[in-house]
Amino acid sequence: MGILYFFNDPIQREKAPETNYHQLSTSARSSSFELIETGSRLNYSMFLLRDLSPDKYVVYTCTGRSRGLRCGGWSDRMKTIVSSYMLSLLTKRQFRILDTYPCDIQNSFSENLVQWKINGSELESRSHQNFYASVGVKVARNHFRGANLETVHKPDVIYFHGNWDFLNEIAERPNIGESFPWLLKLPRPDIYRGILRMILKHTDTLQRHIHEIFSEQVKNNKLVCAHVRQGRSQTLPDDDSTDVGERDVETIFQFLSQYQIPNHKIFIATDSDEIMNSARTRFRDFLLEVPGPITHMDLSKSGELCQGQQKSFTEHEILTRCDTLLLTRSGFGIIAAFLRENSDELYCLSRHYIAPCSRYTLSKIYPWTLSPWDDF
Repeated sequence: MGILYFFNDPIQREKAPETNYHQLSTSARSSSFELIETGSRLNYSMFLLRDLSPDKYVVYTCTGRSRGLRCGGWSDRMKTIVSSYMLSLLTKRQFRILDTYPCDIQNSFSENLVQWKINGSELESRSHQNFYASVGVKVARNHFRGANLETVHKPDVIYFHGNWDFLNEIAERPNIGESFPWLLKLPRPDIYRGILRMILKHTDTLQRHIHEIFSEQVKNNKLVCAHVRQGRSQTLPDDDSTDVGERDVETIFQFLSQYQIPNHKIFIATDSDEIMNSARTRFRDFLLEVPGPITHMDLSKSGELCQGQQKSFTEHEILTRCDTLLLTRSGFGIIAAFLRENSDELYCLSRHYIAPCSRYTLSKIYPWTLSPWDDF
C-alpha cells in the first residue's frame, strides 16, 4: 500500500513569525465554540476537537503539480480540504493549509474558527510524509475505510495531496459513530457547509468586494444564477470535456430568459468566454458580471492568474447566495449549492433537461463528480 502513494520529498515553505497556537484560531479562542450560523441550525462545535497533539500535523498541500498530479480547480481543492481536515480529526492532529498555486490562498481567505496558517518554522526539521491520496484511488479508499492510521502515518507532518472526497469511506470505518456521530447523522451537504465555513473566511478585501457587488448591483433584486461548465473550449483547451453542448447552453438561456423581468438580475458563472459573450448579448442590462479573466487555477499557465483565481472565489460565493440557482455537472456548482444551505429554487440540467432538484440528491444526479464511485 505505502509504495503507491507515500513519499518523503521536502516541500518549500515561506516563513512567518512563529507562534504556538493549536487547533483554534486566534479569533475563536475567547468564544464558547457554540457558534450557530445565522439563520441556520448547524452547530460548528461538533466539527472541532480539543485534545489534539500539539506537534503533529495534517497539511492540505497544493504548491503546483507534483509527480504529474494536479491540485485541480477550486472544487477539487475544497473537497480535498474537507478530506484532509477529516484525516486531522481521525489522527488528532493540528490542521494546516499550504495552497500557493497559482497564488497564495491567504490573499483571499483567512482563518475562521480553525487555525490553519503555518506559523513560522513550526513544520521545519520535523519528520514528514507526502500522502498522495489520488494515486491508486482503490487503495486510498480502503485506506480510509479501515487502515490503522496511527501505524501508517507515523511522521510528525502529513502533507496531504489529492482531488477526491473520501467521506463515504471514512463513514465506513469501524466504530466511527462513537467518535464522530455527526458523520453518520448529517448528509454530505451539511458536512461540507459546516467544515468549509468553519475553516475558511474571506479576507476583509474580498468581503468588501462581494458586499459592493450585492449593495451596488444586486440591490433588492431577485438574483437568478446559473453555473455553466463547458470544460474543453477555446478558453480552456486543456480542460476535460463535459456533456454541456450548444443545445444545452440554449436550454439554459431559455430557462434564464423567463427572469428578464423587473426586479431581477441574472448571473452566469462559466469557464467559457464564448458562453459569456453570448450571455452579454442575450441578457444585456439584466446581466451581473464579476470583472476579471476566465482562468483555471490548475490548467492556465499565462495571463492574469491571480485575478482569475480571485474571480473564481468571488463567483463561487455569489452562487451560494442566489435566490434561484441552476447547476450543470461540476463540483464548483455542487459545492456552492451545499454552502447555499437550502434547496429553494434549485434546478439541475441533466440529459439535456432542466428540472427541480435538491442539494441532497446532487451526488446521484451528477455521480463521480465529488467522490470516486460516488454511491450516496
